[in-house]
Amino acid sequence: MTPERWKQIDSILDEVLELPQSKREHFLLIKCGTDDELRLEIQSLLEAHEVADEFIEDSAFGVVAKNLAKEKKFHLNFNFIGKNFDSYKIEKLIGEGGMGEVYLAYDEKLKRKVAIKILPSEYTANDERVSRFKREARAISALNHPNIVTIYDVGIFENINFIATEYVKGKILREYITDGINLSGALYVIIQCCDALLAAHKAGIIHRDIKPDNIIVRPDGYVKILDFGLAKLTDSASFDPKDFTGTEKGMIIGTPAYMSPEQISDEKVDHRTDLWSIGVVLYELVTGINPFKKDNKQNTFDAILSIEPPIASSLNSEIPDQLDQILVKALEKNADLSYQSAADLRSDLLIIKRDIDSSTSEMTNSKSLTFRTNSYRYPIYVGLASIFILSILSVSLILFFYLRYNSQIVEIDWSKAKNTPLTNQPGVEYFPSLAPDGESFVFASKPLGNYDIVLKRVGGNKEINLTEDSPKDDTQPAISPDGKLIAFRSERDGGGIFVMEETGENPRRICDFGFHPSWSPDGKQIVVSDSGFTRPSVRGLSSIWIVNIENGEKRKLVGKYAYQPAWSPNGERIAFWLIGEKISKREIATVSVDGGEPTIIPNPASANWNPVWSPDGKFLYYASSQSGNMAFWRVRIDESTGKTLGDSEIVPTPGKFNGHLSFSKDGKRLIYVQMNNKSNLKAVEFDSNLRKPKGEAYWITNGDQEIQRPRLSPDGKKFVVNVARLTQDDIVVFDLDGKNWRDITNDEYFDRFPDWSSDGEKIAFVSDRSGLHQIWMVNSDGSNLRQITDNPVTTGSPVWSPEGDRFAHRVDREHFIVDFTNAAQPTR
Repeated sequence: MTPERWKQIDSILDEVLELPQSKREHFLLIKCGTDDELRLEIQSLLEAHEVADEFIEDSAFGVVAKNLAKEKKFHLNFNFIGKNFDSYKIEKLIGEGGMGEVYLAYDEKLKRKVAIKILPSEYTANDERVSRFKREARAISALNHPNIVTIYDVGIFENINFIATEYVKGKILREYITDGINLSGALYVIIQCCDALLAAHKAGIIHRDIKPDNIIVRPDGYVKILDFGLAKLTDSASFDPKDFTGTEKGMIIGTPAYMSPEQISDEKVDHRTDLWSIGVVLYELVTGINPFKKDNKQNTFDAILSIEPPIASSLNSEIPDQLDQILVKALEKNADLSYQSAADLRSDLLIIKRDIDSSTSEMTNSKSLTFRTNSYRYPIYVGLASIFILSILSVSLILFFYLRYNSQIVEIDWSKAKNTPLTNQPGVEYFPSLAPDGESFVFASKPLGNYDIVLKRVGGNKEINLTEDSPKDDTQPAISPDGKLIAFRSERDGGGIFVMEETGENPRRICDFGFHPSWSPDGKQIVVSDSGFTRPSVRGLSSIWIVNIENGEKRKLVGKYAYQPAWSPNGERIAFWLIGEKISKREIATVSVDGGEPTIIPNPASANWNPVWSPDGKFLYYASSQSGNMAFWRVRIDESTGKTLGDSEIVPTPGKFNGHLSFSKDGKRLIYVQMNNKSNLKAVEFDSNLRKPKGEAYWITNGDQEIQRPRLSPDGKKFVVNVARLTQDDIVVFDLDGKNWRDITNDEYFDRFPDWSSDGEKIAFVSDRSGLHQIWMVNSDGSNLRQITDNPVTTGSPVWSPEGDRFAHRVDREHFIVDFTNAAQPTR
């Protein structure tokens, strides 16, 4: 082969590698034309590249792509498609590379889809690739973060190593670089990556291969970092030193165009190498160009070590000066002068994104990915016990969408909307209500220690406390259709629904009960529920009532598990969410204002709540778990009958938990709250003789999860907890020091209140997987999941006896005992 021919092949190969898999074949057909020999040569190199991509490479200066073509693609000795691999039924191959094949499978034990990564069978148990494969599993399992792929299982089946992880549907970031992404969306992706890296680095784990191909964006905008196959453990104390010796001289780990100078120079690598790589990804994401990639590896490495890339704004005029400065610092070749932590980079990016989102300038040159950041604020609540739990609730900035062009309400495309943060004070802020003109809003906040109703102008800085004279909590404001009155829930004078003027003057009580007021279109009545909740993971008796504003007359509309009503624009129907008496699914329903049988809105998700009508009455909006996150959805609806006129469609918001919708009168602005709960485990030694704590309390966990109901195992070596995730609660076990997390359950159900048996071999817990909350049991290794109680009403809170032959549990407000030595009915 002539040098000219090889140069042509090498050039086309580099172009193809920049494209997502789905577009490579078409590109080759166009690029190679009738030259079949050229096309076949490049395809063979592509296959070889996938084999070699994740391997530890020899000094890349001496690697010639032609030699890679001689590598044979591995094949497993067993055809897994359609067959059972341990407890997993393999459905199809979804990816392959040098570290193994990845299959979509169905977990028949826990009834969920998983991704199975399988190491090629011809590799021996002592092979470095096997060691790295196991290291990947251990690295990921040490982490528990929403932006890092979750590991479910690690094992060996028929002498083949495998890892089972969550199956993530979405697009790799490479596709967004190819197709285009707006600046705000790009920043949102990288901010989430910083969140993930911060958690990994705190756990002593360096990824070392951050690149667009290892970052996947789900359809709802949530980011997952994949493939910790090259991870290096910096805290080796908890791992066998034989597992992780230092990288040998001349051995380069990573993907060349994203490698840091210290990786190339074979210097000591620490967590800052990931920050360099994420800086390269950000540069490429906002400019469409990798700042260092050249025509071959040697030139790429030379660029990384000695060449400064062009200022990003010279390639994309939309990039502000502040982002230029961030990128210059992120790509500083001296690691001591660059970013020292993912938290610092994340903070700087959040400031830039806030400024971009607050601007009225349009960004129409790139495709839609208009995501929003998660901003955390942490008021702290501490429960005192021998084991302390620090429960931190953060409610993000209240945000609204602004439509960037005039159109009919039914034509609004929220994916093209602009997102603007409206509040930035510490503390919990929720229940926003947007004024009819969309220029101001009220919400509940704690400026003086108790909840008050606060007024603020959209885009303004000054906040006006409308209820500062009230010593009690005032929440759940709702502005009247004409904008002149505000109805709200208050705990003053025994509690109830109050109405005041828009200035906060002349408050008066309308009724001595009620939550979540919603105005009738004529402003003469309000509809309320008996109970009030900030999220759907609760249950209590609650009915819907209509109350006359002038005389306080009331009439019951529907019950008994009905919440958060919303009056339709034509005044004919009330929307609400409900919980069945026997089925725990949260559903959206509407009912005529004259009463009658509610109409259920069809939806497959287990958690649906917070219904709100669009101002024209043609859509019903609601929050739902059907996309994984608690996102907003809407369905076209007949306002008079409640009959749906099509399937639900997502309103793209990336927040992991959204709620409390409110519209402007023209429907072009939408305000709501984004929430995130965070709790961690804290412990203190306890002197049983003196019956008091001794020493200082110390943290056991420090992640972004929400931990509930910790229980120490009988041998004192492990905790079992339930972890509240996006739209589900799962049972999780980890070691006494907070390491080695392992999911006992991980599916769509709410699994809560775990408790160990006296021998530590079994875990009893409450689950709604049968439709109604009942007691279930599982072995401590996650096997043999089975239902224990089958009561006609909700059952909860199992507590094992010391002998381990029975446990007590609650049924409604009574308590029973289940005896395993006697098959008789439970006894009171």
